[in-house]
Amino acid sequence: MRPRDRTHWLYVAVIAAVLAGIVVGLVAPGVGSSVAVLGTLFVNLIKMMITPVIFCTVVLGIGSVRKAVTVGRSGGLAFGYFLVMSTFALAIGLVVGNLLHPGDGLRITESMSAGGAKLAEKSQAAGGAVEFVTNIIPTTLFSALTSGNVLQALFVALLAGFAIAGLGEAGEPMLRAVGHLQRLVFKVLAMVLWAAPIGAFGAIAGVVGQTGWQAVTSLAVLMAGFYLTCLVFVLGV
Repeated sequence: MRPRDRTHWLYVAVIAAVLAGIVVGLVAPGVGSSVAVLGTLFVNLIKMMITPVIFCTVVLGIGSVRKAVTVGRSGGLAFGYFLVMSTFALAIGLVVGNLLHPGDGLRITESMSAGGAKLAEKSQAAGGAVEFVTNIIPTTLFSALTSGNVLQALFVALLAGFAIAGLGEAGEPMLRAVGHLQRLVFKVLAMVLWAAPIGAFGAIAGVVGQTGWQAVTSLAVLMAGFYLTCLVFVLGV
């Protein structure tokens, strides 16, 4: 028998956690600020899973293909999909940020704004297109799987997939090993996702506790703008 799907309870729990975080942030700002670390911990857990998910999925997808032409097309589609979706995500951020101005009216202290300034300086120092392309190649083959750089992980996964596909039958044991690793990775990911309500509660409570009621209205405007942009995109497609 198939196990019962209980993921709908996760959605309900996340919504309830967001509402609880708003209440805690408004009623007890100090408590809300102190539990903000829960949101940071959850984000770190998700970031921890990105690289292995990309590696296993891409290697299995490309390694299972035997025709060289199809393999090359799959690799190009993987890179193209990543670039298109990243550009689309950046476009949504620019549109929402410039039109809706989320965050207006928040009580932003000098210590809070200093972190944004540091990130802006780091982004500016990253360089242009040449540095971007150069950074795709990792220092070592395995460092891409531990550095947290998504493009490097994708690049190594493409190389590994091409290599396994080129080995033919000799690459089948390696492909099965990656398949077993993928099942492990997705099981861990499923466990991590059940911590989403805790992360949502901590993140919302921390933001509302530090910035006040304006954070709630700004968040509502931001989410409305995001869903409106997605709706326009879907209808256009």
